[in-house]
Amino acid sequence: MAEFKCYVCNSTVKTGEKFTFTKKGSVHYDCYVSSKRQNIDPSKEEEFRTLAMLLDYSLQALLNAMSIQTQKESAAEAKRQSIQTYEKLAGDITKKMEEL
Repeated sequence: MAEFKCYVCNSTVKTGEKFTFTKKGSVHYDCYVSSKRQNIDPSKEEEFRTLAMLLDYSLQALLNAMSIQTQKESAAEAKRQSIQTYEKLAGDITKKMEEL
């Protein structure tokens, strides 16, 4: 299980928790949204809220996919591909949030 340090709260971030990566490093989802919300231009608040919800859904889907147990090779490959897809989606959404 991988462990990182959240650059907002300085607590450990573990696999199995909702977190993402930015140029500053790893960050808990809640820490990221809270800190980012404080600096958002009012004209971009609606876009930020939408992206934050999409990131939350993507991270939850990632955690759900990771929790699936399988022993069949074909199912394990489908799980791996799903995890990669959700990780990429979360990264893309985080990048859009960083651009706000």
